[in-house]
Amino acid sequence: STSDVTLYAQWCSNPTFTVTYDGNGNTGGEAPEDDTKYEEGMSVTVKDNTGDLVKTGSSFTGWNTEADGSGDSCTADATIVMGTANLTLYAQWSTKPTFTVTYDGNGNSGGTVPVDGTNYEEGTSVTIKGNTGNLAKTGFTFAGWNTAADGSGTGYNPAATLEMGSRNLTLYAQWTLIPTYTVLYDGNGNTNGTVPSDAIDYE
Repeated sequence: STSDVTLYAQWCSNPTFTVTYDGNGNTGGEAPEDDTKYEEGMSVTVKDNTGDLVKTGSSFTGWNTEADGSGDSCTADATIVMGTANLTLYAQWSTKPTFTVTYDGNGNSGGTVPVDGTNYEEGTSVTIKGNTGNLAKTGFTFAGWNTAADGSGTGYNPAATLEMGSRNLTLYAQWTLIPTYTVLYDGNGNTNGTVPSDAIDYE
């Protein structure tokens, strides 16, 4: 060439990839969002459950690269190295145990106990049922429920609330003895015969 030549550097954009969070069957809340475009080899900081994801009957345990948990697990603030493809992190769920509330007539002579068909997770609120089945016990009146048959536990009145513990709960009907009275006949100075007798105990 008969003049100076300038050569200009040429640039090709590096490909970038995204990180998407998936609730993986959540029943509430929102999956986190990550708007960053990551190049291969960049560090990705895993987000926490910032959108309060929930799933009925389960607890959130972290993230995994596979929905069924068979991939790589990662927890909040962990770092992973970006690969050569978009990445989806799936919420992982652990099934929470549930517990039941059973009502016991505790010696009732009639009526039926209430039935509570709810399965309660630990820490959830339980509303105590009333004597909906007209439980009765001869000579006694219904006086609420107790966690012990002999009344030595915690007592609850109908419509009270309690916090479910980590085991099944039985509530026993409590009974108060109805006082009874007798009728006595007095001859009041009689000189013959005997007074009637009445062996009935009257409430």
